[in-house]
Amino acid sequence: MTAPEAGRPTRPRPRLRTFLVGGLVLLFTIYSARQVGFTITTFWEVWSNPLWEKFWPVPWEWVFDRSNVIDPLIETFQIAIISTLIGCGLALPISFIVSPLTTPNKPIYLVTKAVMNIVRAVPDLFWAKLLVTAVGIGAFAGSWALSIFSLAVMVKLFSETVDSADPRPLEAARAAGGRHTPAVRTGVLPTVFPSYVAYSLYVFELNIRASIVLGLVGAGGIGRVVEAQRQYFRFDRVFGILLIIFVIVFVVEQISVALRKRLV
Repeated sequence: MTAPEAGRPTRPRPRLRTFLVGGLVLLFTIYSARQVGFTITTFWEVWSNPLWEKFWPVPWEWVFDRSNVIDPLIETFQIAIISTLIGCGLALPISFIVSPLTTPNKPIYLVTKAVMNIVRAVPDLFWAKLLVTAVGIGAFAGSWALSIFSLAVMVKLFSETVDSADPRPLEAARAAGGRHTPAVRTGVLPTVFPSYVAYSLYVFELNIRASIVLGLVGAGGIGRVVEAQRQYFRFDRVFGILLIIFVIVFVVEQISVALRKRLV
């Protein structure tokens, strides 16, 4: 005899609470849109702005000039590389401190986690404006601002990876009489290090984008050129720079994604 065919599971009926929550979200969205002056007509009215005519044709001879665009682009990459190395390098030991699995003791864990929460709460653009004021306009301020940004992001991502690591190798290393740091280095680091490298590549990708934005406040890189041309209403040059940035960011992102897939 054949076993009776299993019945098709019944589809759960939506609860009244689901409709109430959805209605409240919709009402709050409409209320927020009215408060900020948002109108749906903006989506098609924006295309009638006469400023769009200034975006074309692109002066490619100016865009591909080394002193105008190429050198600032190289400076943007330099800022991203330096800040990634500094931020991710500092994040490696700090991530083990702010993870409950590998922290040396509770007081250090609480203090370090509180400090990192404060650092992560401050936007990278504010760090850039603060450091530009403190040390002056240029790539040096941008490098330090993105180093702090990289540290905050990397500690958040990597410490959660350490939290989910297998605790048995660490327990075995401690049971064998190993001290805290050697036990963590041999029991946890080898299992999470591929994720660390993958996250570092992701942070580098973020820094490429962020360094362009930070340049708008004088923190060096191609963003400073974009802001200067915008102030002179040279939107044709701005458009050409943005096209180059789009291509570069796309290529960097694809390379980063491919490398992360191989590591994790």
